[in-house]
Amino acid sequence: MKVVILAAGDFPTHPIPLKALQEADFVVCCDSAYEAIRNEELGMRNFVVIGDGDSLSEQDRTALGDRWIHVPEQDYNDLHKALAWATQKFSIFNSHFSILGATGKREDHTLGNISYLVTFAEEYPGINLEMLTDHGRFCAVRGTHTFDSFPRQQVSLFAMNPDVPISGDGLQYPLNNLRVIRWWQATLNAALADRFTVCCDDWLVVFQTYDPKV
Repeated sequence: MKVVILAAGDFPTHPIPLKALQEADFVVCCDSAYEAIRNEELGMRNFVVIGDGDSLSEQDRTALGDRWIHVPEQDYNDLHKALAWATQKFSIFNSHFSILGATGKREDHTLGNISYLVTFAEEYPGINLEMLTDHGRFCAVRGTHTFDSFPRQQVSLFAMNPDVPISGDGLQYPLNNLRVIRWWQATLNAALADRFTVCCDDWLVVFQTYDPKV
């Protein structure tokens, strides 16, 4: 099952996230992103719109009917509400979840949404979850993880705990028990071949570009 969570940042334009949206078996749309899919006329039959409703008109809510899922609480944002609903509907062990439209527009929303990947990974152990932007892919990992890659793919690592060192193989700039106290310190690395490995005993957010550095 391919499930897309569509947030209300910049609507994707790159072929990779657009393909994920077009091939999705089901789309869970944050209410503030509904206008984007309505205007795109994607013809999706299997979708719901979820949120507190502050971004939907009464006409939209009526037109959506039972596709509209109202979650009024304000402790979590609509992205969190959307994934919580999706993981109740679809098994995390038999589904692939892709978050789209989570970056762009307001920078505080972008940073918050990216960091949510770690929260989701903690709340749903074993979930197959990625965030696709117009430039690359984010995911959250802990422990030792090997990534498929290609030469000169740009790779950035963001440590959630500065006290826990990072190590890695297959990258242009070696990581040997590096302690990252600032987010920039493990960014702009590059893969040397068709895979690389990172190791950290706490959470990392890993970014991989779609295209190699020229």
